[in-house]
Amino acid sequence: MSQATTSMKLFYHVYYNHRIVKWNRGASSGQVVAGGNGEGDRSDPLKYRVDVAIDKDGTMYISDYGNKRVQRWFRGGQSGRTIIENIPVLGVALDDERSLYVSDYGNHSVRKRRIGETIEQVIISGLGYSYYMFVDRNRSVYISEMATDRVIKLDDESTEISIVAGGTQGDELNQLSEPLSVFVDRLDTVYVSDRDNDRIMRWLRGAKPGSIIVGGHGHGSQSGQLNHPTDISFDLDRNLYVVDYGNHRVQKFVIDKSSC
Repeated sequence: MSQATTSMKLFYHVYYNHRIVKWNRGASSGQVVAGGNGEGDRSDPLKYRVDVAIDKDGTMYISDYGNKRVQRWFRGGQSGRTIIENIPVLGVALDDERSLYVSDYGNHSVRKRRIGETIEQVIISGLGYSYYMFVDRNRSVYISEMATDRVIKLDDESTEISIVAGGTQGDELNQLSEPLSVFVDRLDTVYVSDRDNDRIMRWLRGAKPGSIIVGGHGHGSQSGQLNHPTDISFDLDRNLYVVDYGNHRVQKFVIDKSSC
């Protein structure tokens, strides 16, 4: 299960239920907005979708990993349309110029293409099993690499690649263990779901060690514990939402906003 946040709505995609669920703020139940018809390769079902990106019009771009495609679902639509196929896509992201970024898990690369066009560009290759991505306001791309336990940044202008979090496996403050989701705020602070360490990490811009902001006490089901967190996001009030995969729940945390 993973999530995306837009306005005051939360969108969760439930891996083994093959669907995207929308929860309005304060709601006690969700609404299926894509999939939910079992697994399959037709236009309406999904199969092991991993990530979703949502544009300002509410159109969803879904990485339908089990079918090796990216599906586009318009708001209120009953079925999706395949816009990328024959690629085992995990992460998807959008920038402010309506370019779509996809992490090609099988070929260890990230591809970019404008929405509505067929020409695409491989912007980085040779990755160590890239998973989730984040594109900031300057269109720099942050990529989590599970195999190398780090988050890298690809600068849009200089094309320079730098390590912004982790780099070796472990549970020290300068390490990660199978990082998944990454989020970057307006101050270039990097937030990472450190899955195998059951914690959420924060790296201030240029910092070598990070800091633990949630979890880090071993996996468990208490309110301050996590069990293999997979995805993170923030709402407009800068509250942190964590997809606590092993506990089958989503947790909300009020964190120190001084660095946000």
